[in-house]
Amino acid sequence: MRIALGSDHRGAQIAQKIAADVLLREHYAGLAAARRYGERLVGAHLISGASCSDSFDENERAETDEEIAIYSLERTAPGRVEVRKPDFELEDAEASPKAVDYPDVAAAVAEAVASGKADRGILICGTGIGMCVAANKIRGVRAAVCGNEVAAEFSRRHNNANVLCLSGEFLSVAETEALVRIWLTTPFDGDRHARRVDKISALELETGL
Repeated sequence: MRIALGSDHRGAQIAQKIAADVLLREHYAGLAAARRYGERLVGAHLISGASCSDSFDENERAETDEEIAIYSLERTAPGRVEVRKPDFELEDAEASPKAVDYPDVAAAVAEAVASGKADRGILICGTGIGMCVAANKIRGVRAAVCGNEVAAEFSRRHNNANVLCLSGEFLSVAETEALVRIWLTTPFDGDRHARRVDKISALELETGL
């Protein structure tokens, strides 16, 4: 699975934990264990070959042909986002993360999802709200702020959300990681919910968003 992960300076520490503990996992030993991890991950990245299962094992790894790597995502123009070479250079744990504008990060992640470069997106800022507002300006993106497990589950089951927005300041690491696992492993129910999601897509066309 290809996950676009983005954070501003207020969500940087949580983004780092999600990348290391949930998406890469210790089972991806070559990347997860060999690198010296810092504490903060700022900006927009594409994690290729990410794990999306809480019961990851070597069989899951063997079934994917994707290279396990972290790339940088750069928005070069409206509607265009480019994937750069594998790059997981993290800031030193003692350094303060550089302040960035969350709409820039949200746009890069959202456009990666909308274009198919990423299967899903995860965005983290102070509350998750700013990232969500910005991401939902990109056509084809259904971003949802989730602060509990029920919201994470039903944003997938009923809304087919393709971008998860989280608070970097009001959830614990354990709570955040649980939400990410639930969100990544919950399917869309379809049926009557598909009809409603189609109407959301129709609204985008009507309004020009």
